[in-house]
Amino acid sequence: MTLGDKSEKFLKIQLILAVIPTFVTQLIAFYRIQKLINGIIIEVIIFFVDLVIQMSISWPFGMIISLPISILVPLYYVRKWTLEFNKTKSQF
Repeated sequence: MTLGDKSEKFLKIQLILAVIPTFVTQLIAFYRIQKLINGIIIEVIIFFVDLVIQMSISWPFGMIISLPISILVPLYYVRKWTLEFNKTKSQF
């Protein structure tokens, strides 16, 4: 298994953890790439944005809007920071 294979496998696992719409699995993904504090900040912001959306829009439509936000935003940052993490690991 080459270094590229390991980093690709690591990225896949990270993305799977980020796609699961739970606070805990997304924080595990952030912890594994040493961005836990940033991940907590992102999760708190997403929580309040989702709360405002769901309080201002009735139930099924508010959930339809807030669920993609709570999945796609952490997914974007996990992917971005995992690729950066893999670059720094491959330089050593």
